[in-house]
Amino acid sequence: MIRIGIDATNVGGGGGITHLKEIISHYDKNKFEDKIESITIFASKKVLDSVPELSNLNKITFPELNKGLLSRVIFQLTKYDKYIYKTCDVLLSITGDYVGKFKPVVGMSRNMLLYERDIWKEIKQPKEVIRFWLNFQKQKKSFANSKGIIFISQYAQNYVSKQLNLTGKDISIIHHGVSNRFAGEVKKHKNISEYSLENPYKLLYVSPVHVYKHQWNVIEAVGLLRKKGFPIELQLIGNIIFKPSGDKLKKAIQEVDSKQEFIKYFGYVDYNEIDMFYKQADGLIFASTCENMPNTLIECMSSGVAIACSDKQPMPEFLKENGYYFNSYDVNSICEAIKKMITHPKENDILALKNLEEAKKYNWSETSRKTFEFLVNTYSQS
Repeated sequence: MIRIGIDATNVGGGGGITHLKEIISHYDKNKFEDKIESITIFASKKVLDSVPELSNLNKITFPELNKGLLSRVIFQLTKYDKYIYKTCDVLLSITGDYVGKFKPVVGMSRNMLLYERDIWKEIKQPKEVIRFWLNFQKQKKSFANSKGIIFISQYAQNYVSKQLNLTGKDISIIHHGVSNRFAGEVKKHKNISEYSLENPYKLLYVSPVHVYKHQWNVIEAVGLLRKKGFPIELQLIGNIIFKPSGDKLKKAIQEVDSKQEFIKYFGYVDYNEIDMFYKQADGLIFASTCENMPNTLIECMSSGVAIACSDKQPMPEFLKENGYYFNSYDVNSICEAIKKMITHPKENDILALKNLEEAKKYNWSETSRKTFEFLVNTYSQS
């Protein structure tokens, strides 16, 4: 019987909280009743409050984790280890940046922005680039001290392995799951002639606003299609996480559709409400060029609606041949992919059905089972 620890002290929100919440929600106590004695999560109060209760789950926070960055870092470097040693036999660093002395540790690779330096060149803000560089250094040290590493895509494993020496590490690819809320039937795709300016074809793009998300290029492509007479509307969902990109988004909307007649930017929408937008969409688009495992794309695949997608890996790893690919940096390429999608309704029905089957492979029960099995095995081999 082992005691598992989960270091979530650097989880702030978004995907980190979702992953943590889901692997606990889907934890199969019966399967591990003779293997796992307890699970202890170290995190801020905000994160812990989002995680469901389990009979063998301990939630531990500290005042320093609920203050600013400096307070948290000092605590992690000076006091944190003694609590881990008291309560854990193996530690999962869910953000892949634990740099203490406790062993054995399993790290996770979640953020490809730490590795894809071409994106750094696009950002052009020294403060933001330095932040990525420092986090890269932390992950490099964390992975060097880890016995095991969990990747969430084959692409990430291949890419990171070229930059870091992972020789001798136990490595597992454990995909994230997708919520059943997004699961749907194949939407009957209609011919574009059945739409009008009063009842337009609704194209939906869900993603935060940053340099590698390319919302402005999608806006320009949709503007070109409108000029060509296609009755299409673009709906954008996602909060601005990088101000220069937010400014670029607003400028593009002003230039293409100043009255916002066919470009609808909703900003932040609660995660629990996004599935309603998928259900109302006629087509989906995903234009990101930096992902580890693109959960939003998997949600799109689950929805039963046709998809136009960035051709940058790892998107094709998951979408396979079941979408209309484009170069996110090329407005004409985006325009042609969307045009092809909205004018091929019968093909869309076929692709959507294939995507529904592919998306079934990604479920949180499997993610949870594989994660805890990997932690148990890592400890037994240490």
